[in-house]
Amino acid sequence: MRLGFMGIIAVAFLALEMVGMYLLAREIGAFNTLLWLLAAFVAGVWVIRRAGTGLQGSLQAALERGHTPFGILWMTGRRFLAGALLVFPGIVSDLMALVLLLWPGAKAPPARRTAGDEGVIEGEFRRED
Repeated sequence: MRLGFMGIIAVAFLALEMVGMYLLAREIGAFNTLLWLLAAFVAGVWVIRRAGTGLQGSLQAALERGHTPFGILWMTGRRFLAGALLVFPGIVSDLMALVLLLWPGAKAPPARRTAGDEGVIEGEFRRED
């Protein structure tokens, strides 16, 4: 049976998650570990629900200001991935989600504009009576 590179990474990640949960349960107790996993699940669902909230308004506001929308899309994607990692049970995935949530977002540079194009629409005008 051929696992392939991605299969080996998935199996190693799951093994790391199981070892991490075992060590945490041994250190703080099984009940507290269960509370941790439940709290992480609830937080993950909340983050996923909030990730898309206001996305359309944020994209529209960024376009109106002349910014590129890629920064907003990147932040939304990071939040969604962090929420999915929080929903996935495990300590390593929770730490990865925390890094994604706390990572500072890069601000997109504004689009270049010339000084004279504020409110000016270029085109031809012809009145027909």
